[in-house]
Amino acid sequence: MYELNHETDPAVLGPFELLAVLGQGGMGRTYLARKLKLVNLAPEQETAYHLSVTDGEAEPVLAAVKVIKPSKLRDSTENSEQEARARFAQEVQTMRTVASARVPALIAADPQAAQPWLAMDYVHGPTLHKVVHSCGPLEVGPYAALGLALVDALRAIHEVKLLHRDLKPGNIALGPDGPVVLDFGLAVLTERDGGAALTKTGARFGTVSYMSPEQTQDAKHVEAPSDIFALGAVLFFAAADRSPYPYGPTGLAPSWEGVPPDYRPLLARLLALVPTQRPTLTEIESELIQLLAVHGRTVEAAAEELRTLVAGSGLIPELPERARGNEADPELQQAAQQAVDEGADPDSPWAAHEPDLFDEFLDEEIADIELPAEEPLPAAPADYVPTVLDPQAHPLPGPAPAPGDPDSVTSYPLAPPQPTPPHAPGDAGPSVPPAAAKAAERLRKAYAHSGSL
Repeated sequence: MYELNHETDPAVLGPFELLAVLGQGGMGRTYLARKLKLVNLAPEQETAYHLSVTDGEAEPVLAAVKVIKPSKLRDSTENSEQEARARFAQEVQTMRTVASARVPALIAADPQAAQPWLAMDYVHGPTLHKVVHSCGPLEVGPYAALGLALVDALRAIHEVKLLHRDLKPGNIALGPDGPVVLDFGLAVLTERDGGAALTKTGARFGTVSYMSPEQTQDAKHVEAPSDIFALGAVLFFAAADRSPYPYGPTGLAPSWEGVPPDYRPLLARLLALVPTQRPTLTEIESELIQLLAVHGRTVEAAAEELRTLVAGSGLIPELPERARGNEADPELQQAAQQAVDEGADPDSPWAAHEPDLFDEFLDEEIADIELPAEEPLPAAPADYVPTVLDPQAHPLPGPAPAPGDPDSVTSYPLAPPQPTPPHAPGDAGPSVPPAAAKAAERLRKAYAHSGSL
């Protein structure tokens, strides 16, 4: 966790006060934020922010706010940014359908901002990557508790016909209530600025060390077994403090050195190169419970062992003082509330003065902080061939996608664009408050490609 750079970092994003920098990567920057207690927030503003209503809010509502690079909304097609923003708005709504304690809930988002952002529940705990590197491979209790939690997370995602596509140790936070899978829902934006956008057959997305063989060939058309392979790679890491395939699947079995014998049968099935040979989530859950039974542990006891391990790791980040209370900076609160009272967005006092506020910190070459790489790897051997399954020698099950496949990048169909009928000549339309007109315009843009309006 890093302090804000007050010269480049905004004070607020939407109805959120920014408190600290959580990280920075290829997609942009992530902040620790707190929801401002604003009154008179008009319904059109709540709608424009896709804002969830939180009852009570006696305790601070902390969020991880992700700012997305504009370049991640573009590919080589015409009008791609407008279409991508509409698709992002669809993803925002779809993310709400995933209800699980193992996936952070979406709080709010603004797909139409100059730099789109979304706010998720903040999980206060270290990543699995940090815990295993610092504390060593997991014993059977924490290991099985981790696996069962990840099964619950993937089940919730898959039940609504979605995929994660980038499950890895750095995307798993070990919070006070157990493991939580992060960065779900952002896959559709990654690599959109290059020739390998997910709108195209043959696109690649994910982290090669935890990627399934079929995903290395075509990330767009993978199915649930691809996430199952990634789950196996994560559990392998938890058992051995290393990835089974540092440079991607090679068509050979991984080295089992350092992996406890009791873990190997399930891991071997999870890491099967042929998707249809991998077990289902129900089968994985059953085998993990059986593993615990063999070692005389209950599911509840295993979960408690994992919580105890994390609590004693010394890796839980310390929250800034302002995150522990529910009182915002008085001047910031007043300015944001004044903006709302005048019918503007809460962040408008800053946006008006700094129209290019995000340009500097989203420039990778002059970023003000440098975060360490999540998982540095040694250089590949000189004779290493970075190929996976040969599609001719080892064809994957199912028909090959045809060139120009029009399938949606999302896991649900998108309706074709619907133009908004113009007003009759001389008709300026009904008189509406400025804030409502602004919100309506943002909504028209957001849903232009969904047919919702």
